[in-house]
Amino acid sequence: MVAFRFVYIPLPFFFFFFFVFFSGVSQLQDQTATKKSVRILSKILIGDDGRVYACSDNDFFSFESNGSIAWSVHMNFKCNTDFAPVYSGFNQMLLLAENRILRVIFPRNGTESEPELFFDPGETILGFAVSVSSSSVYITVKNHGLYAYNMFRQQLWIAEPKIERFGYRLGCRKDFDNCTFNSRPVIDSCEGSIYISNNEGELYSLSLRGTYYQWIQDFSLVDRFFTVTPGNNGLVYVVFPIKSLVFALDSFSGDILWQKTIGPLAETSASDPVIDSNSWASIGSLDGTLYSFSRTGDLYKIPKNAETDSVIQIEPLLDCSGYAVYVSQTKFEGMIDRVIEDYTYVSAKKPETAVFSLVVPETRSIYWSQSYSDQIPGLLLDEDLQHFVLDERIALAFVAASSSGNPFRCRSKHEKLSSSCSFAEPEHLDIYIGNERAIIWFLLFEFVIMVLFAALVRFCFIFWKKKKLQDRPFSTFLDKRRLLHRKSREIDKTITRLQNESTANESAVDKISDLIQKRENVKRKLSSTYSLGRDIDESKSKLKDYVLPLYGGSSRSFSYRNRENESITIFQTPSDESSSEESYRDEHYDDVADDEHDEDDLDRKQKGKLLAHSEGSSNDGDGIASSRRSIYLKHIFDD
Repeated sequence: MVAFRFVYIPLPFFFFFFFVFFSGVSQLQDQTATKKSVRILSKILIGDDGRVYACSDNDFFSFESNGSIAWSVHMNFKCNTDFAPVYSGFNQMLLLAENRILRVIFPRNGTESEPELFFDPGETILGFAVSVSSSSVYITVKNHGLYAYNMFRQQLWIAEPKIERFGYRLGCRKDFDNCTFNSRPVIDSCEGSIYISNNEGELYSLSLRGTYYQWIQDFSLVDRFFTVTPGNNGLVYVVFPIKSLVFALDSFSGDILWQKTIGPLAETSASDPVIDSNSWASIGSLDGTLYSFSRTGDLYKIPKNAETDSVIQIEPLLDCSGYAVYVSQTKFEGMIDRVIEDYTYVSAKKPETAVFSLVVPETRSIYWSQSYSDQIPGLLLDEDLQHFVLDERIALAFVAASSSGNPFRCRSKHEKLSSSCSFAEPEHLDIYIGNERAIIWFLLFEFVIMVLFAALVRFCFIFWKKKKLQDRPFSTFLDKRRLLHRKSREIDKTITRLQNESTANESAVDKISDLIQKRENVKRKLSSTYSLGRDIDESKSKLKDYVLPLYGGSSRSFSYRNRENESITIFQTPSDESSSEESYRDEHYDDVADDEHDEDDLDRKQKGKLLAHSEGSSNDGDGIASSRRSIYLKHIFDD
């Protein structure tokens, strides 16, 4: 694969060229330029308020979109021009100055506050990033690691590129001892992740909340020098400037989704792509073409046929709406390129024209474009910028801040982030790769097992609350159940035998009635006290089991009905023997008490007594000396 290397144009008057036509001077004069005292601005930040923020030497500046200075703050340390200031919260900025991080608070009501020292490690700071959502600052210190601080300057955690878990090394697999982080951290606000690389060509994904390594991707076989840009759309873009390659990674797993080859890139941070709200990533090339990639890897070249004498050597800037990008294309005189070994060298003599354009990558539409040269007075910027070196990078920043030729409505950073995050919907991962039908049956089986287990737990909870199990062994309870079942079977056999052998006489009726009542008492205990369910309050249901006696006239009659639909109707005439017979029947029913002397015997006896009602002799007053008893028996056995 052929790699590209760009040799920057060694023209001392290149910066002054832009200053001259921006200030309306028709010709560039070397004598004026050499007498001017100019300052170099750092990388810029365009805020939501449309202002441009940058620092120079020991001063921090806030510019209006027309180039005038809105306010400035003096610092005790000289700022690092390779890093742009970072917005850290409400009316606050963090910037890097002499390996220290300073916090600048915006002036209020005309009162200025001195910048305060936020972080001083005493070592080289490779870069930092701010997460406004988590109110945290992440700082890479050379040969030490990644530090996390909150806005109150309290340390949260420290992450190192090498770690061992359960005897297994994560990261730094080739040179564990000399492995260190060598890049600034970048934050994926949608995923809540931090991306950082080490000096062995490995890319890390860490959680914002701690030192949890989500994934590590090794790019050492491609190249150890690369830049990382979070897409905030479910993708991470890795650019290899020397190889002219662009990789798209899944931000969740770190897997490589696609890779593309583009034109030659400058070996600077200008190789970072810019991602718009439509999830298109755009990067400029030294062949004068803007390469735009969709989320799925579709490639657009803007323009389709670029001129061979133009280059794009600075990164595009996102407009205030988030849907378009501003691009600077420079035309050179005598531009040539040569291939030496595996590298392509591009060189030129003199810049002729700068072309600024507003492009929508999704539609490949150019909404606005304007060229500037030394013969045409260009952008009318404020004279405050005369004190600073103006190159394409600074000029393009003020063009973007002023929304030149922009027909779209400006949106806040939060709105643009919400729009791009909508593309980062998590995909439904197919965890099971086997037979789907078998998986469904397996899940159904698990559901049935869970239902049965829940029913078993509920049954045990109810069962162990029974009174007969309180302070008694479980074996005694089971023995009593077996005894009652055996007694119930014996009573059924006896009743069947009496039905087949006896005639309709008083003795047979009494025996069958006693046996029926005994069987009822046994079944009542099996269904309540000695059941496998909860105890039943028998006092509420005892009146439902029997019917009150029916009587009338001079004769005594009574009837009852039990649970098994057995009904007995007895008609009896008064006699002297009635009281003794009733006493005998009551005593006989009382003998149903079990061998264990249960505490519910009293209630059982009350239920076991036969309801009866006696009346006097006949109304005719004859005073019959002897009584005659007639019995009519109607017995229906349903069991």
